[in-house]
Amino acid sequence: MKKIIILLFAMVALPSLAQTGVSLFKKGASEGVSYYLPKTVLNITVEAECITHNPGEFSRYADRFLRITDAIEKEKKYWELTDINLNTYGAPDHEKKFTVKLDGSNASNVIINNEGILESVNCEVPQKIVEKPKSYKQKRVDARQYMTEEILQATSTAKMAELTAKEIYAIRESKMAITRGTADNMPKDGLSMQLILDELNTQERALTELFTGYIDTVKYTCNIKFTPSESSNATKEVLFRFSRKLGIVDKDNLAGKPIYYDFNNEDSIPATSVTNQKSAKKEGICYNLPGRARTKIYTSGKTFFEETLPIAQFGSVEVLAKNLFSKNFKTKVILDTATGGIISIDK
Repeated sequence: MKKIIILLFAMVALPSLAQTGVSLFKKGASEGVSYYLPKTVLNITVEAECITHNPGEFSRYADRFLRITDAIEKEKKYWELTDINLNTYGAPDHEKKFTVKLDGSNASNVIINNEGILESVNCEVPQKIVEKPKSYKQKRVDARQYMTEEILQATSTAKMAELTAKEIYAIRESKMAITRGTADNMPKDGLSMQLILDELNTQERALTELFTGYIDTVKYTCNIKFTPSESSNATKEVLFRFSRKLGIVDKDNLAGKPIYYDFNNEDSIPATSVTNQKSAKKEGICYNLPGRARTKIYTSGKTFFEETLPIAQFGSVEVLAKNLFSKNFKTKVILDTATGGIISIDK
C-alpha cells in the first residue's frame, strides 16, 4: 500500500517544554497536518468452485478397449462452497478528523496511509507482503497432437478409439522398458530419464482422457462488505444463498440454501461524539479505544467463521499524554489502521 509520508520540521526551535497541540479539523482554521481515525469495515470473502465433468470423445469405448468402467459419459456441472473468511480494514471516519499543529514537537513526524488514516508517529510501519493466490488448475494439452497418422486417417470413431488404445499401450510399454533398464536406447543420466518419463506421462494422460473424460475446476471469489453500526446487531440473518446449480446467489433468491450470520455488540464502550465535546482542543495524539463484537458465519451444519472482533465505531476516542511528545521525548507509536487502536508504544 502506497504510503503518504509527512515529515514536518519546525521553522523555529521552541523551548524544551514545547508540547503537541491537537484540535478538531476546521476548514480554513486549522494549521498543521490533518488525519482521520478509522471506522471498521467488515470484508467477507466467499470462495466457491465451479466443477464440470466433461465426457471424452471415445467414452463409450472406454470399457471395450481399456477396461475402464467409470468413464464420464455425459456432461455434469455443479458448484461447491469451499470457504468463507472475514477480515477487517479501516475507512476514514469523517467525524474523527484531527490536526497536529506545527509546533516543533516530536509528534510533527506522522505517517498516514493513502486514505488519510493515521498509521504511525515517529516511525514507519513495515510493509506487509501479500502473496498472490497460486493457480492449482492443471493445464490441459490437446490429445490430437499425439495421434499418429494412422489414427487420424481412420474412417470411423470406433477404429480411431481402437488405434488410440493401442498407442496408449505402446506408451506404457516404453515406460516399463525405461524403468526396468531394458530399452534399446536408454537415457544417459537420471535427469534425461526423468524428462523422457514426464513426456510419456503427458502423452498417456492426454490420450487416456479421450476415454475417461476430464474434470475442469474453476475457482471463484466474491467479496461482501459492510460497515457495522449500533443497529447492526443480528441473529440468524441471511447473508447470501448458495446453490449447487447456480453458485453464489442473492439472499432473496430462494433457489439457494441460506448462509447465516450473527453479529452481536458484546461490550461496547459508550461512544464519544467528538463533535459534541465541550472543548475541541486536545494536547496529544488522538486514537480509538475500540469496542468488540462477536461475529459468526454459518449454515445449519457448518460454522465457517466465529470470532470476537475489535470495532472502532463501538468504542471511544482517547488521547495519548502530551508529555510523550515533548521535545525531550521521541515516542514511537504504531496504530491499527482497521480500528485506530494502539499496536505499540516505544519511548
